[in-house]
Amino acid sequence: MPLSGELADMLRRRLGEAANGEFRDAELEALEPLLRVQAKWSVIPHSDELLIERLKSRDGWHLFVFPFEGRLVHEGLAALLAYRMSRIRKITFSMSANDWGFELLSSSEPPLEEALAGDLLSPENLGDDINASLNATEMARRQFREIARVTGLVFPGFPRSGKTARQLQASSGLFFDVFTRYDPGNMLLGQAYREVLERQLERSRLGVALKRLSESRVVVTDPERFTPLAFPLLVDRTRNKLSSESLADRVKRMQLALERAAG
Repeated sequence: MPLSGELADMLRRRLGEAANGEFRDAELEALEPLLRVQAKWSVIPHSDELLIERLKSRDGWHLFVFPFEGRLVHEGLAALLAYRMSRIRKITFSMSANDWGFELLSSSEPPLEEALAGDLLSPENLGDDINASLNATEMARRQFREIARVTGLVFPGFPRSGKTARQLQASSGLFFDVFTRYDPGNMLLGQAYREVLERQLERSRLGVALKRLSESRVVVTDPERFTPLAFPLLVDRTRNKLSSESLADRVKRMQLALERAAG
């Protein structure tokens, strides 16, 4: 389950305590060695700070951003920030997200400073930008399949002889295309878009998060290697690569290299 707003706020405050050297419960005491490495290689962000780590590897340029708002909010933030930077310069990003932050990976150096000086973290024009940044049409198409089934537009078939998922998807997709082209104000179509924004991206929390981030102090660091906060995001992206090695073997190899660097 992704972090709720209340739990995310508590997490930011506890990390702020760790940044001040306070490890006052068993969980933070267990994390103390990792957090001290994080502070040595980068920083531990306070609750009123946004940490951005920028480094280059053989894969390209990495931007690790840590708002600590939960995975669903981070998926929307990653797409939004990538879109806003792409308006400054033509660039392609790969994205991954978890509950603590998200990664933007590109083959060329992203225009971070220029974007921060502009509207990168602005909550204004959120609706237009989020629709432009996401493949909203495809996400809405998938959501429309459920709406079409509930409203009776498509018939799932009788028990034990029902239609396949592919047949249902094709039928609902046809309705979606017709409504999009000839009836863009259709209420069912609007419902699909609203459910994508609220269910999958938590748009209401996204706006609150952007307002908080726009008022936070942005801390940009350039670590020489991947930090403990960035490591889970790196593993998540590694999971999607094709390899003859198991994921556990690849993670163990990366973990040993970072542990040797940390002493």
